[in-house]
Amino acid sequence: MRRKGVAFYVKESLVWAAFLLIAIFVLFPILWGLRTSLTPRFDNGFIPAKLTLEHYSAIFSRPEVWRYFGNSLIISFGTILIVLPVSLLAAYAIARFKFKGSQFSIVFLILPLLPAIALLVPLIAYMNFLHLYNTFIAVVLVNVVFSMPFAIWMLKNFILANPIGIEEAALIDGCSRIRMLVQIAVPMMTPGIVSVAVYIFIGAWNNYMYSFALSTSPLRRVLPQAILGFLGAWGANWGGLNAIGILAMIPPVFFFLLFQKWFVAGLFGQQLK
Repeated sequence: MRRKGVAFYVKESLVWAAFLLIAIFVLFPILWGLRTSLTPRFDNGFIPAKLTLEHYSAIFSRPEVWRYFGNSLIISFGTILIVLPVSLLAAYAIARFKFKGSQFSIVFLILPLLPAIALLVPLIAYMNFLHLYNTFIAVVLVNVVFSMPFAIWMLKNFILANPIGIEEAALIDGCSRIRMLVQIAVPMMTPGIVSVAVYIFIGAWNNYMYSFALSTSPLRRVLPQAILGFLGAWGANWGGLNAIGILAMIPPVFFFLLFQKWFVAGLFGQQLK
């Protein structure tokens, strides 16, 4: 058996050191925010003298915080409920059927690349024309428009990875196209659907611009808006700001961890055993 030389161990050490530095670079802001949210307001030491939950208690004592959480959940899940079925049908049509213009499906990816700030003024005018301005529907629809192209492209690739022979056999046995899609194609691409759902949820949950531009009522604010609102209300209360930031991270992280194995399998095109 060939023995590993010194160069091999040096290379391995350098690789692990690089991974450690990247992990510290990524996790340090989160850990520092957690540390700030758990320390008293005027404790500026690197290592806190004591820990406290006063910032979280102050946040949960404000009833509007619960409304902001609820608004963000409504918009995020509303976006998922619209994007998933529509993008699934569109992706299946592009992947399995040949029609005029299907070769230009890559054009779908151009829309997310457009600067959103340049489209806000016409979007506001259009939603106002439809009498949807300052409603959840307007925010959900805009999130749907900008999430759907990437969702269609991802689902198309997952559909193409499925063996078409199984679908053809079901059709020959008399299964309708819709029934085959629901009972055969969808179960085979569950990891892909979950991956798209997680992507949509995180994008809608973290989005600030559309909610800010399309709603002015405090009753319809989402959590990212609330964070900036607390900045103006609290001034330099960094403990409170970090506390609301940590709380805002919980739903996306929980959603990811809940479907982690499906998400990872979907990203790498694997089937769950």
